[in-house]
Amino acid sequence: MQRKPFTLLVIFMIFTLLLAGCTKEVDGENTYISIMSVPTEAIIPNGLILDSILSISNTDPANPEAPPTTAQLGVFGYTNKQGEVHYYVYGKKEAVDGEAIHLIEQGFYPVNYSRDNGAITLSLKDNASPINKLDLGVGTPTLFQDELPLSFYTPTELPGVYTFADANGKTNFRVYSTFLGENGNFFPAGEDGTMVAGSLPINISIEEILQSQGSNAASRLLTTPIECTNIPTSFQQ
Repeated sequence: MQRKPFTLLVIFMIFTLLLAGCTKEVDGENTYISIMSVPTEAIIPNGLILDSILSISNTDPANPEAPPTTAQLGVFGYTNKQGEVHYYVYGKKEAVDGEAIHLIEQGFYPVNYSRDNGAITLSLKDNASPINKLDLGVGTPTLFQDELPLSFYTPTELPGVYTFADANGKTNFRVYSTFLGENGNFFPAGEDGTMVAGSLPINISIEEILQSQGSNAASRLLTTPIECTNIPTSFQQ
């Protein structure tokens, strides 16, 4: 009976040493999220829409004579139920320990993305993890009070709903939708004027090409890579 406390102490010490050993192995690892083009075998979540394709060229400040590294990736997005646009890129998280690389997870990671006035910025959001569910938004059709963004938008009898014919003769529907009175924007719509769930706000340049040159030309513009530099493609966690 007197040996029992001693036995328990030994077991506890051994267990502690085992945990310390495990922790020591993990401490040698570095975790990275690398963003990339979407693999052919990947499944794009329903409702996630291609916004643009980036062709990235990065130089090494420590070695400016070295050839730049290049990457091409797609930026996807959707509008949520609050009218907020969220952007995602495909990537994978890996643990690197010396020459050993272990894949932890992969999928579409949330990013901060902007391309205002030709200036492109992209960064991984904090504590990013792959998306697993989209809360697709459908706003409320709202009468637009200001000057229309495109002169060829034709008002319909439905408040906030507009149409235009593209170069192929197809009638396209657009709706100015708000979300609880906020975050108003023009979106693709169905014939009944309902916003296409989760759709991205209209792109003025693509709308103009669609109207003047047709859907094929608009698709070419959408899928033409945008040249940009100094966009990080690997983020240490």
